Amino acid sequence: MRKLMGIAAVAVVAAGLTACNSSPESAAAPTDCTPTLGASDLAEEGVLTMATNATLPPMQYVDPNGDVIGMRVDLGKEIAKRLCLTPKFVNIEFEAQIPGVQAGRWDMIDTGMFYTPARAETIDLVPYEVQAVSISVPSGNPESISSVDDLAGKTIGVEAPGYEFDTLTAMAEQFATEGKPALTVQTFKTNADAYQALSAGQLDGTSIVESVTSFYQEDGRFETAIGGINEAPLAMGFAKGSKSSAEVARVLSEMRSDGYLPDLFEQYDVTGYDGDIAVSTGPLDS
Repeated sequence: MRKLMGIAAVAVVAAGLTACNSSPESAAAPTDCTPTLGASDLAEEGVLTMATNATLPPMQYVDPNGDVIGMRVDLGKEIAKRLCLTPKFVNIEFEAQIPGVQAGRWDMIDTGMFYTPARAETIDLVPYEVQAVSISVPSGNPESISSVDDLAGKTIGVEAPGYEFDTLTAMAEQFATEGKPALTVQTFKTNADAYQALSAGQLDGTSIVESVTSFYQEDGRFETAIGGINEAPLAMGFAKGSKSSAEVARVLSEMRSDGYLPDLFEQYDVTGYDGDIAVSTGPLDS
């Protein structure tokens, strides 16, 4: 697994995210197959354009050379290859991704977006991965945070909007109802900004998926204090009724069957979704 070191790691990741940073990949589309998605199906003919927020190592992040890398980048490249298209990544904050895919500025969202029924009403979703919300704290866990109840009276940073923000907000409301000390949820534009604030001692912890907190724990300056909160499927996102959603679901199913997807998940210690990999527009079967 790739590893970033020291405070420069967070700075490098943060520097990689701009308002809209298009990054076409050097790999051209395969020449020995014919795309099933044409010009009318794509933002750019012959190209699979994918939105990502590259501030979540090792899932997607910017390396010291300025390249967007990570598990979901590898996955996006393989999807494009199997669709006979050239991969292209647009590095942009999460809050802009759904409006962008709805407007046809990119073909899909490849950013580790949690599946929710409400989200499925606005865009097509294809579940493929499972993650849980986690709390990252400074090394040594100075506030002795080891359970959800320990978050009462603490200040936790989180990227907003998103599933992690919704999870923490619900906790804060529950604590208030129960008369516990307030949980202060401090929002940031990106996960990298939240980690910068944690590094500066401005937060007691940050909240993001476990694969990211585990990555930062390897760095030595942070550790995972709580994991396994609100585990749920993650999904690729598409415009409602787009042909690209069905085609990506098809190739993801093929990847699971031929072993590519399980092997990739094993490399990054990620749990795969065990339900039907298909376009979903409402609640998932339990």
